[in-house]
Amino acid sequence: MLKSNKSILVLVACICFAIAVVTHGGWVTLDTKIDWTDLGLFFGFLSFIF
Repeated sequence: MLKSNKSILVLVACICFAIAVVTHGGWVTLDTKIDWTDLGLFFGFLSFIF
């Protein structure tokens, strides 16, 4: 499954969206300045290009 760059980028995008859901839901608090939704969109866009 993880033999191409596209599948790895999709996996990373899904992980970023999962972190965004967990942090916005209030279940976990992180002291990072990263917007996980934007990061997930970025990796999703990269997987679309490649």
